[in-house]
Amino acid sequence: MSSDTPTHTLFLVPSVSHVLKGEQALLRAGIPCRLIPLPRDLGSQCGVCLRVDHADRHSAEKVLQAAGAQVDGTHDVRMPAAEESGGARPTGTETQAGKKGEGR
Repeated sequence: MSSDTPTHTLFLVPSVSHVLKGEQALLRAGIPCRLIPLPRDLGSQCGVCLRVDHADRHSAEKVLQAAGAQVDGTHDVRMPAAEESGGARPTGTETQAGKKGEGR
């Protein structure tokens, strides 16, 4: 895998209620996910985002939409293994969708 190939997708949501609704829907659908602190350089929504494996991105998008969990944006990121970097800080972010308020 190239050093800039995304490993995960982060879903940015406007509130804790949407992140919890999304997490519940993804887990019910069998899509592994984690709630992680929102990296500061990606925004200031509710401070928490949903992280899924990049390979599950499209399935996760469909599940979140069907569940009514509002997503303000998605970012494909490379999250190095903790042993490689001493932490799990995302690198190489690329905005995929929407700023707050866009499309409404």
